[in-house]
Amino acid sequence: DNKVSSNKEALKILSDQGDWFRDKWAGMGEEKKDDSPEKSKNASPPGISGGVHFIDTESNCVILVDPTKGLREFQFDHVMDGSKSQEYTYDSSTMPLVVDFFNGFNATCLVYGQTGSGKTHTMFGPSGGYFDSERQEKQQDWGIVPRVCLEVFEAIEFRKKHLNIDIEASVTASYIEVYGSEVIDLLKNGAQCGQSRVAAQRYVLDGSAEVPITSLRDSLILLNQGSDQKRTAATAMNERSSRAHTLFILTLRQKCVQSGVSATSRLILADLGGSEQIKKSLPHNQSLNSGEVGEDESTTNISLGSDEDRLSEAVNINLGLLALKRCVKALNSRRPRHHIPYSENKLTMMLSSGLGGDSKTSVVVCAAQEEEHGVETISAMKFGQSCGKVSNTTISKANMLKGLLAQIDEKIAKCEENIKKNERWEIRRERRVDSMDCVDLRNTTVLVGAENYRIELEDLLQKRAELTGTQFGH
Repeated sequence: DNKVSSNKEALKILSDQGDWFRDKWAGMGEEKKDDSPEKSKNASPPGISGGVHFIDTESNCVILVDPTKGLREFQFDHVMDGSKSQEYTYDSSTMPLVVDFFNGFNATCLVYGQTGSGKTHTMFGPSGGYFDSERQEKQQDWGIVPRVCLEVFEAIEFRKKHLNIDIEASVTASYIEVYGSEVIDLLKNGAQCGQSRVAAQRYVLDGSAEVPITSLRDSLILLNQGSDQKRTAATAMNERSSRAHTLFILTLRQKCVQSGVSATSRLILADLGGSEQIKKSLPHNQSLNSGEVGEDESTTNISLGSDEDRLSEAVNINLGLLALKRCVKALNSRRPRHHIPYSENKLTMMLSSGLGGDSKTSVVVCAAQEEEHGVETISAMKFGQSCGKVSNTTISKANMLKGLLAQIDEKIAKCEENIKKNERWEIRRERRVDSMDCVDLRNTTVLVGAENYRIELEDLLQKRAELTGTQFGH
């Protein structure tokens, strides 16, 4: 009940009366006794440690410690810890987009996070973008991009063999890199796409950067070709850090032979460069000499540029991500006709259709769990939640299924009309012999006159059931 004259006196009382506080008080006292500059510099404040504290894959939430706000919970559609497989990540984040892609919708999947948090591993796998093009079977460690390529060509083959629909389909791929104000075509020996922001976007979206592919093998060859041109370098946080943003774009053109309905859809797979703090990634201290590359220099494309190049790359990456955050913030604004600053950066111009256009979009946030990266992880979580609030109105370029069903329904209606016009009851005299060999003559009535229309109607109903996934006759 005594009056307390200072905070120090209050802490002393808590130490004497509460066992739960005594250890912390003692630790604080010990730290205070050591007034050396080095000790003061490295000392951490008492209390709960930062970083990721709990990952709940069932409730799909992540609990972190914010140095300024304490415990914070972030909720997402799916949450995956280190035990989840690449296949699980793909099924949760990207496979639904492939379905939409085939149904004529544009789709976008992008990975975001701090440098060294696993974005390229998630997108490509441990190879970082290099694959054995002769191995056609799915590999367990494959990331999102090769799995998408496999899924696309398997779906095309399945449709040819099992569906009674003649649909022509062709696939093309583009592989570009966005570095500062430059857009590089990785499939054309690093040639620049256009001379301005608008020209570069038009160059990519009008098909000038597209290369036809007809199989998974073609896809893997292009991925290897593009990886040879990608800008990468070693930093303190990642020995093979992507030094730019890369976009692998698939374009699917489909046409139904029977109805003439056609559709063109685009799937953008974006591996964003990692956000980084210069004092942590130390790009200016990571320039490599030729002796550090390794014996087989043909298997790597680690950049050997100067310290200024590494710093410039870090700045360009962060500027692109800052523009991306500004666009997401503007999209979440409730003000009508609010300006979305896509034109501020070439990255946001390339992703404009996926961010706020007519695309279905999935954002995969990669984060480091260590306490030292707590601030960056919280920033990544905030970005992921902001993206979750963006709502797009998606439009199929041509609803092929709807067109086919309308055409079949029209034929069914016409067939039923012909049946009504031509079908009639007819009396026929039937001769029946019973078990005693007695002959019995009877008059029966049967429907005649529309037998061919009945067969045609059954075929149409069967085809409609195949399109809608229902069982004919049930």
